[in-house]
Amino acid sequence: MMQKHFIILFVLSGLLSGCAGLYVQQYPAPVYTGPAPVYRQPRAPVVQPPPAPAQIPEPTVKTTPIPEFNQQVTPIEPTPMTGGTDGVLPSLPEADVPAVAGGVEAPPVSPGAAVNVPAPEAFVPAPTPFQPIEPSASSSPAVGALVTAANQSSRLGNLDSAIATIERARNIEPNNAGLYYKLALLRLKQSKPKQAEELAKKAALLAGGDRYLKKHSWLLIAHARELQKDFPGAKAARDKAAGF
Repeated sequence: MMQKHFIILFVLSGLLSGCAGLYVQQYPAPVYTGPAPVYRQPRAPVVQPPPAPAQIPEPTVKTTPIPEFNQQVTPIEPTPMTGGTDGVLPSLPEADVPAVAGGVEAPPVSPGAAVNVPAPEAFVPAPTPFQPIEPSASSSPAVGALVTAANQSSRLGNLDSAIATIERARNIEPNNAGLYYKLALLRLKQSKPKQAEELAKKAALLAGGDRYLKKHSWLLIAHARELQKDFPGAKAARDKAAGF
């Protein structure tokens, strides 16, 4: 028991001696009073400006003053002309007056020289549309059959056969105005307007009281005259057709 108390006292004394060193006066820590560090910003790169273009000296133009020009103007006195009466000057002949164009004297033109001037083209009116008709058929069965055959030949383009067939029908009925009208139409298709005009005149003469056939016969005459360049005659025929 005594040993324990002795050990405890020994330990306490050691602790007290160790802690006593903490109360010894210590020197203060050194203080650095030097200049504070300076942090510098990084320098921006210096950009060199582009070289200025070389200046080309402007050329110098030397001017020379124009010497003074003095023009002497000599007045021209008018020459009185005689030979006129009552203040009217006499006319000079054309041969005595030279024709000047652009400062060059033109050669004289003889008074008797003829100048050929082309005549203006005559106005050609447009042809009037022509619409043919189909005249009434004959009461004769033979003539009716021949007219039908002629129409079929005409549609097929066989104009000579169609004309020959109508001629046979006309031999049967020589005074049939419709047959003359059909013959006139066939001559127009053959580009024979003169014969077509004569046949249409015969049709208008034989039409008698058939005013419809007379009117279209004169219209056919007007068309045939237009094809012959007889425009006044065509107008006269058209005016006559308007009376029916």
